Amino acid sequence: MKRIVRPLLLFFTAFLSLTALTGGIGLMTGWNAPPPEMLDGSPFTGYLVPGLALFALVGGTAGAAFVMLLRRHARGGDAAFAAGVFIIVFETVEVAVIGAPAGIARTLQVFYLSLGAVIVSLARRA
Repeated sequence: MKRIVRPLLLFFTAFLSLTALTGGIGLMTGWNAPPPEMLDGSPFTGYLVPGLALFALVGGTAGAAFVMLLRRHARGGDAAFAAGVFIIVFETVEVAVIGAPAGIARTLQVFYLSLGAVIVSLARRA
């Protein structure tokens, strides 16, 4: 079983890292951010903080996990576990703040919550 866990974790952490880094940049620059009025009533005045969290916490941790797994570092599974938890927390906060609007936004929320759960599950077996 472990022979398939590591390659899957490598793939999923690389994917998560690349998409979280790109998404974080999109939020911070406004290139790919929801309308600002979606933040009305939330603790955020803009997408800089969520973008930084997505970029650094999710993307950075997933990238570090990928490198650690690639190098067969003893804590690579732990780093992947953390990355999975971070994306789950990020998406949970996103749903709490802006809701789950119908369409691509909701689809991506479900996808990344599921991806986080898969990474956490695989990391426990690593």
